Amino acid sequence: MKKKIWCIVMIMLIATNGLLSQSRKKADKYFADENFQEALEEYLLLAEKKPDDVYLNYRIAVCYLNTNIDKEKAIIFLEKIKDNPKADANTLYLLGRAYHFAYRFDEAIKNYQSFMASGKGSRKNQTAAGRHIEECENAKQLVKFPINVKFENLGEQVNSKYPDYFPFIPEDESFLLFNTRRNDGSAIKKDGNFCSNIYISRVTEGKFTKAIPLTQLNSFTVDNEIVGLSKDGKQAIVYEIEPQTQKISDLKIIEFNANMAPANAYFLPQAISTPHTEIGASIAGDSSCIYFASDMPGGYGGIDIYVSRKLPNGKWSKAQNLGPAVNTIYDEDFPIITSDGKTLYFSSKGHAGIGGYDIFKATYDEEKNMFTQTRNIGYPINTPDDDMNFCLSANGRYGYLSSFRKGGLGDLDIYRVTFQDIEPEYTVINGYLRSTDTTKVITGISMVVSNTETEELYGEYLPNLNTMRYVIILPPGKFRLDIECDGFETYTEFIEIKDKKDYIFEIKKDILLTPQK
Repeated sequence: MKKKIWCIVMIMLIATNGLLSQSRKKADKYFADENFQEALEEYLLLAEKKPDDVYLNYRIAVCYLNTNIDKEKAIIFLEKIKDNPKADANTLYLLGRAYHFAYRFDEAIKNYQSFMASGKGSRKNQTAAGRHIEECENAKQLVKFPINVKFENLGEQVNSKYPDYFPFIPEDESFLLFNTRRNDGSAIKKDGNFCSNIYISRVTEGKFTKAIPLTQLNSFTVDNEIVGLSKDGKQAIVYEIEPQTQKISDLKIIEFNANMAPANAYFLPQAISTPHTEIGASIAGDSSCIYFASDMPGGYGGIDIYVSRKLPNGKWSKAQNLGPAVNTIYDEDFPIITSDGKTLYFSSKGHAGIGGYDIFKATYDEEKNMFTQTRNIGYPINTPDDDMNFCLSANGRYGYLSSFRKGGLGDLDIYRVTFQDIEPEYTVINGYLRSTDTTKVITGISMVVSNTETEELYGEYLPNLNTMRYVIILPPGKFRLDIECDGFETYTEFIEIKDKKDYIFEIKKDILLTPQK
């Protein structure tokens, strides 16, 4: 009997180990294909059976660090194995990365230093660790002085649970173009992502409408992406990525008609479309030059930002590197030039960054004929993760970027950033208070405006007591106007002040008050 039970137990163990072996092979296959989302799910299931397995804990951490689920979750798995002699030689480096993403900068520095002192791990990580220490030191200072901004997730009208990224707006904010990897019938790639497509969300009544694909620009079988937009929104710069080689095609300009339908398409001139890889690009407000990122040889290292200018004969000049004030030995990308040509926003892994790509701005010096005074635009816009492709509205109060932030819809979402220190475009409401009974004099007037979104008092106003003309100045938002007068019915009106393309400078409105019966 005992022998029979022992045999049954052995059979069950063999069967269980066989299933675990199959699950691990499945997880390892996902991992090799860089499908970290699916690999993570499989490894987590395996770790339930073997919670102390060094290999599984390491692989789980790597998956978290390579997805936008929550990179901080890698910490507990790496802390569990960091002192185990069987742990991968890069464990301390990855623990440094996890602490870095969690804003635990001193702990990140300590682990980067320990990793470097070990002399182990990959040569690439040994080199990167030194740079990451610099980033942590930069971050410790920048987070002490956060800039005064407010983030607005654009919500389900624009974002999805999939990656939504690289937003572009014309300066009047009349629409939004962006890339997305959502489940819309697109082909699924080897890494588990859907092919990227270009979507548009138009602005109606001051709000973004439901985003839809720009079908004419999407194949749904390869990655199609927008990487630039002119200030007036009439020209977009796009490319596609060949799925097998992952080679980026030459940049192409798409011209839109009045209905935002693609009407014409052509490749950028040879001065820009080189045999090398060109990525983000920006068209100057007067179309006199194009700024673009390229890995062509002869730069300062990695990807640099260049400019090509339109010559009097209509041809384009040879690309000119923007120099060491903008470019570094690291990668620079996504140049965005303001309409006046005086400020260049761009992404960089160099300069005084706090991790990954940060967004910087450089100012054009007319005397030196070059961009100078490059500076980090600040925390919390920039984070320890990649922050790329930042574009601004005409008044500079609103910016758009894609980011993974807690409370989002999932993965990368698109946000509108409000710079609180820059005054909004106010709307002036003015007119006259009148009585429906011309024999009844208006006296004892109280005019109160409240913000219906915050439920706070915005302001109290009085008309000119001789003419009864009133003036109220309001920023974008939703408000309630209450007017009380001696012997008159209370007057209440809800007012919405719109922004983006629907901004109106002045609203003329006479108000009729009704005497009490």
